[in-house]
Amino acid sequence: MVHPSPSPKVELVLGTSGRRRDLDPAWPGGAGSVVIDGLSPGTTYDVVASGSGASRFLAGRLRTLSPPGGRALCRFATVSDVHIGEAHFGVLGRIHDALEGPAGTGTSGGEAYPIRALRAAIDEAVEWGAELIVAKGDLTNRTTPAEVRDAGRLLATSPVPVETLLGNHDNQMGVDSRAILEKEGLDVAWVPRARDLPGVRLVLVNTVQGDPRFHRGQLPPEMSREVVRLAAESPAEAWVALHHPPEFHRFHTVYPPGVPFGESREFLDGLIAAKPAAFVTCGHRHRNRRYDYGPIVLSEVGSTKDYPGVWAGYKVYEGGLVQFVRRISRPDVISWTEATRRAMNGQWHRWSPGGLDDRSFAVSWARR
Repeated sequence: MVHPSPSPKVELVLGTSGRRRDLDPAWPGGAGSVVIDGLSPGTTYDVVASGSGASRFLAGRLRTLSPPGGRALCRFATVSDVHIGEAHFGVLGRIHDALEGPAGTGTSGGEAYPIRALRAAIDEAVEWGAELIVAKGDLTNRTTPAEVRDAGRLLATSPVPVETLLGNHDNQMGVDSRAILEKEGLDVAWVPRARDLPGVRLVLVNTVQGDPRFHRGQLPPEMSREVVRLAAESPAEAWVALHHPPEFHRFHTVYPPGVPFGESREFLDGLIAAKPAAFVTCGHRHRNRRYDYGPIVLSEVGSTKDYPGVWAGYKVYEGGLVQFVRRISRPDVISWTEATRRAMNGQWHRWSPGGLDDRSFAVSWARR
């Protein structure tokens, strides 16, 4: 995906493929987004741009992924850290949304930025072809009953099934988030459970077990064993979702902390013994990262509602899967997520996105 600065007329051409896209002239200015599909796999393209009154120029170069072998079997998507109820962003909360206000006064129609970001992510994932959406926790900001209800009602509008995990932000104030979400018709993975799609078994893990005053997660031994059992009993490969990332050091080196080192190591070592080709994905840190633990590939996927504002898609093949992270492209969402770039004294836009290889990559089941 390319994010140029739009003018009244901007055209993108990819190499000699003949693929052309005009950027929507309705964009109010600033960052924009365009999806160019139908490209050949494993191919390098030059991206040539032209605009009204400007000469053609080389805007960038990209290489498409080579998918794993075999037939494509299914598609599903994830959203993470949506934080319904949040009213401002940044360490000191100084970044506010100029589009919010009474209904009809802004392009957002009065919707708060976490709501319109989640709504747009669901719409885009379904349009892409997702057959299921997994919400990986931190659905709310402070776990008030109203926030949990609003998050549940919005997720329940999805035209495809939604599987729900809780995050540490959904475990405060003594509120029974699970009961409220289930009342809205959502399935909540309170204990580890599995859901089978063609070619893959999804294993959903609740890491919110500890004191709600702390951000870290927990994955006690009996829960780890249950996760491993669920993964191992299926002939399909395992895709495992948690809210909290595993920690790889005795003392956490990244904030906020994830699952403690000892519990993480026991969980991952057990998973390697049972399913060495397993894939693990998390949220929690509002960033995009990919890393390996032995043969297992792990990913962290960023938040829907702050820079760069993303959702993740997974396409499963007979020989593996492809993860891609796509920026939410709705104009009134991008206008907000662009504003959040300047958080953390201007460093958020350097920290959160990760590299291209952190966001989009192919994983082969044969790597075991």
